[in-house]
Amino acid sequence: MTLASTEPRPRHPSLYRLAADGHSLDFHYARCNRCQRLAFPANSPGCPHCGSAMDDAERVTQPGGGTLLEYVTVHVALAPDMAVPAIAGDIRLADGIVEQGVIGVSDEAGLRPGMAVKAVAVFQQDGQSYHCAFVPAQEAIR
Repeated sequence: MTLASTEPRPRHPSLYRLAADGHSLDFHYARCNRCQRLAFPANSPGCPHCGSAMDDAERVTQPGGGTLLEYVTVHVALAPDMAVPAIAGDIRLADGIVEQGVIGVSDEAGLRPGMAVKAVAVFQQDGQSYHCAFVPAQEAIR
């Protein structure tokens, strides 16, 4: 008898998946049929750029990451199971889309607006699931 191997599950499967390297994340986007720009998440009802319906939009997967615009240390959990204090930030993703995310560093000392960040998987203790955090791009290479 062989045991089926189970891959870890993303906390938000409509937003991202584990990349081939087993550490970084790929994000799910939709390409608008009208203006050809990307929307995030891929299940957006309308294009954030031109307002067109996204019913038949092409699904596109790209490496997760972007540019850190601003950040703040929060001392109250913004989501269930969020450890505090934590650093939250605004990140410009592909095609000018801005999303908020958890910055996966222990303090703000190494952060600066305009720096490149990369989305990485943070595995739960049981190893069965993971969520997304952003780290400075140079740290993701290590």
